[in-house]
Amino acid sequence: MSSIRKPKRITIRGNDEKDYHYLVKGGEDLRQDQRIEQLFLIMNRVMESDASCRARNLKLKTYQVIPMNPRVGFIEWMNNTLPLKEFLYDAMTDEERKYFDGEQGPSRQHQIWTGKFFEAGKKSTGGMYSLVYQKYSKTETEREFRIKEGKVPWNLSRRALQHMSTSVEAFHVLRCAMLTSHAVVCVCQYLLGIGDRHLSNFMINLKTGHMVGIDFGHAFGTATQFLPVPELMAIRLTAQIVNVGLPLKVKGLLENTMVHVLRALRQNNDLLLSTMDVFVKEVSVDWLQFAEKQKNQGMEPEDADGENMTWYPKQKVQWAARKLKGDNPCYITRDELRLGHSRNAAMKSFESVAIGNKNENIRAKLPESGLTEEQQVAALIDQATDPNILGRTWAGWEPWM
Repeated sequence: MSSIRKPKRITIRGNDEKDYHYLVKGGEDLRQDQRIEQLFLIMNRVMESDASCRARNLKLKTYQVIPMNPRVGFIEWMNNTLPLKEFLYDAMTDEERKYFDGEQGPSRQHQIWTGKFFEAGKKSTGGMYSLVYQKYSKTETEREFRIKEGKVPWNLSRRALQHMSTSVEAFHVLRCAMLTSHAVVCVCQYLLGIGDRHLSNFMINLKTGHMVGIDFGHAFGTATQFLPVPELMAIRLTAQIVNVGLPLKVKGLLENTMVHVLRALRQNNDLLLSTMDVFVKEVSVDWLQFAEKQKNQGMEPEDADGENMTWYPKQKVQWAARKLKGDNPCYITRDELRLGHSRNAAMKSFESVAIGNKNENIRAKLPESGLTEEQQVAALIDQATDPNILGRTWAGWEPWM
């Protein structure tokens, strides 16, 4: 397959004469994915026991992850699904694809815009984007982002759902399924700090319209803390997803679903946090590497044991606890940035963009902690849809889609 890890699909013939499809993936410690899927199962139980979530049939689609050793494992193949990137791309006409992939497409325009800083001697991607944060104003960034966003047909996602529909009623059912399932995915993945949510890390069921999140290599805030171009948005809520909810966009179904799910999970925070204890008791290979990286940057806690790396998973679980207690998402992003980018010359710009402007951004008007579920969701949505953040995001994340 075309993924960076080049996973292989295999078919296992069971003694029940049925075929079972799996991906064999190497180069990653899949214990993290396995544990996250287990946490998703716990979250499903919580939602099933909550009256509001149960009435709306809110739950996550989960799949099996079977680690064989710290570097190889099996992942259950999900039938009748397609990556969100292909789902949207297939809805384009031939002319739109040619234009989208050409010199005038948003990816190429973004490369030109950010690539100006290669001349300044910054050959690394991280260095180039750091200058994007430092040199471009909010007005310039938003203007450039709207230009790139305007190069993509606004209704690709709706068009793709219409191709799946046999009637207006079917389109309505698929639309609701896509919005509610994505809202559930967003809240659950936010609480676990899952990042790197580019288009290929979402799958959509071609029969039901339900969204499924995959690939949890960056969890508990590492996409903000360690990636060369830090992610300043906690969830993916770009135009193609928002436009499915027209005419209300994020208001109504999407926002209400997020509030119901977050309230149910916050009311059962003790259960979720005790389940996360497995990350502390058995630290994965990837987490040991991240802990070593943070230690080398001189950012480990003062009471950290140099030999015992359990301080790192404890720190990550504390981030999840803060989210479950109602801390403001943008201030959590700020604190994650400080752990990984405090020596970056663009650090002040990172913080300023992440927190936003009190005159324009809901998240900046809210306090650092003690938020209600409605306020927390409003701050999340505000941060995820801010063009000043999306316009500075790494091109491979494709924020204009």
